[in-house]
Amino acid sequence: MPMKYCIFVTSFAIAVAAFGQVEHFESTVLPILKTNCLACHTDKNPTSGLSLQSRDMILKGGNRGADPKVILEAVKQAGELKMPPGKRLTTEQVSAIEKWVTDGLPMPERMLKAKRLGADHWAYQSPKKSALPEVKQTAWVKNPLDRFVLARLEAANLRPSPEADQATLLRRVSLDLRGLPPTLAELSAFEKDDKPGAYERVVDRLLASEHYGERWGRHWLDVARYADSDGYTIDAPRDIWKYRDWVISAMNKDMPFDQFTIEQIAGDLLPQPTQDQLIATGFHRNTPSNFEGGIDFEQYRVEAVVDRVATTGAAYLGLTMGCARCHDHKFDPISQREFYQMYAFFNNVAEVDKEDDRKYFNRPFLELATPEDLVRKAAYDAQSKVLQEELAAYRKTTVAADDAGIRERLDTIRMIRVREPKLLTTMVMKELPEPRPAFIHLGGDFLRKGSSVEPGVPGVLNSLEKITGTANRLDLAKWLVDKKNPLTARVTANRYWQQYFGKGLVDTENDFGTQGDKPTHPELLDWLAVDFMESGWSQKAFHRMIVTSAVYRQSSLHRPDAAKVDPENRLLARQNRIRLDAEIIRDESLVASGLFAPKVGGPSVYPPQPPGVYQVTQVRREWKTSTGDDRFRRGMYTFFQRSAPHPSLVVFDAPDASVTCTRRTRSNTPLQALTQLNDSGASEWAAALSKRVVKESNADDGSRLRTTYQLALSRLPRTDETERMMRFIKTQKDSGRDPWQAVARILFNLDEFLTRP
Repeated sequence: MPMKYCIFVTSFAIAVAAFGQVEHFESTVLPILKTNCLACHTDKNPTSGLSLQSRDMILKGGNRGADPKVILEAVKQAGELKMPPGKRLTTEQVSAIEKWVTDGLPMPERMLKAKRLGADHWAYQSPKKSALPEVKQTAWVKNPLDRFVLARLEAANLRPSPEADQATLLRRVSLDLRGLPPTLAELSAFEKDDKPGAYERVVDRLLASEHYGERWGRHWLDVARYADSDGYTIDAPRDIWKYRDWVISAMNKDMPFDQFTIEQIAGDLLPQPTQDQLIATGFHRNTPSNFEGGIDFEQYRVEAVVDRVATTGAAYLGLTMGCARCHDHKFDPISQREFYQMYAFFNNVAEVDKEDDRKYFNRPFLELATPEDLVRKAAYDAQSKVLQEELAAYRKTTVAADDAGIRERLDTIRMIRVREPKLLTTMVMKELPEPRPAFIHLGGDFLRKGSSVEPGVPGVLNSLEKITGTANRLDLAKWLVDKKNPLTARVTANRYWQQYFGKGLVDTENDFGTQGDKPTHPELLDWLAVDFMESGWSQKAFHRMIVTSAVYRQSSLHRPDAAKVDPENRLLARQNRIRLDAEIIRDESLVASGLFAPKVGGPSVYPPQPPGVYQVTQVRREWKTSTGDDRFRRGMYTFFQRSAPHPSLVVFDAPDASVTCTRRTRSNTPLQALTQLNDSGASEWAAALSKRVVKESNADDGSRLRTTYQLALSRLPRTDETERMMRFIKTQKDSGRDPWQAVARILFNLDEFLTRP
């Protein structure tokens, strides 16, 4: 028989056999799957991570592994897994599926490849910098982003609002860039500067202020869920304030956002990391820690790792990654397997994971000792070692367990330990020498291990470029800020926009997925994201562009014409008024009263708070009220106890620091007015403002009233306000009360004082 003919016959036979196998699937297996399996195991609803809708997805496997024999074992119901639930397939149906699996899962062409649902969502596409829109009112435009806003306004037949007055504009940008109101000298200088570029010079001065890092560092600390205690029931104090100071310093140095990210996610994995780069890894040590007696340490270690995955997803990707902990994400193309691939990046961090290690609470940590500290520590270690050796030798020669000599030496060792030098430490990340294996947790239960996973990222996003071998946190950090990543720059730009306008261009700032809001100005968001990356990820350049824009400088006065067309002001026909953060309300009060202590950084402080706050906690601790300048530090330095935060922070909606916070709520309650009127701190500030006004202004009431208004509200009183307040001052004097302290209390309680204009 000729060779060509033999090859033809063989190929034909193979083709016939393959056709028969596919026909067997179509006629016999597929009806079984449709009736019994596909209600739960499709690409859209892959229960337990398994889809039977395509050969690709079957071979990829579910949370119990990638071997198709798992399917066969399930339908045979011979083991733990019994499918379909509540019924059994017939012997003929099981045999049909067994033949299909044995034949290698033959399927028709249309069912070979999987289709990633949701992959075409706008947020998963790379941002592109489109051409600037054409507009009619070109004289209004001050920089490129104004064109995008103005184009939408003109399309809606709306005009932008006029620029805010000088005093309002200076107060607004001062509060936004450094979190402090302008001083009287700054107000006077701005009003007198009539040369072109006066406002831009103010912006540059504010960006150069050391307080800029505090203001924008506080925003990031919300994302980092920073607190000064462990959380849970014991809620012991922890040393991590050096991380807070690192954030402030990085902001002031205008550290590029990509470097800012890499050092926080994986600073310890950089070549020869510096002390600052190690401190930066405190970002993911801010998770709450539970050290209660009798707990399962592995359970709470797992909870910390899960928190790091969810925080990374919210902080950088704007995705609800945590929803995929127990099952595939119901709306976004993120599988449970991919969640645990992200989990694997953080699973190798050294932490307390068994009861024997309880003496090393909050390990690993970095010792930050001065040369003098090291000398004292070395002397202590040497003395302690000698005593331990003496005790060991003495025990060998002593029969009685309660010998007085042993007790004496033990007492000496205890006394030495009391005098052990306390070195400054800060919590950091450290990779284990031998990585922990990572598994899918079936149903989110860490005790039910599914198939093993290696570190990886969601397949719907840009691919991960590994440096060598198994990917680690450094690879993940670089992936997050890779310019091919479609989300990080968008999410960050949107969050910055949100701080200036009250809402982001995407209102659901923590959910860029398919269930989140679409951007109101998609071309602008993409333009900002690309420009952010092109600027070298400069955060200060980004802020400068926004605050020098015409859209930012608009008046915030309500406009009935715009409200009729755009009731939520999404088109930005005016600026939005924004209630100040809890810490900034304190800072503003301190500045106005003249008590403000401007020191930047350092350990957390304990300003006065009402007695009994710690009575609600299980472990009662003493709040040792700070004295001197520490009593009047910025609100961001107030010691934050997770179980009982300072009441003035709680009442003005400071986050509880248990999970990442990408946008603070802004409530309006009577408790806020009561706090501003009756809190011991507010009373102290009002009294100090009264003394300052009397000291720094002329003796007549009109002069003092004008000074009080400028100190508190950065403006002079209107005529009607002057008339009413003068009557009030007279009433206070007639009653024998201090009129200026009463005036200060009124101004501290005004909505205008509590709001960024």
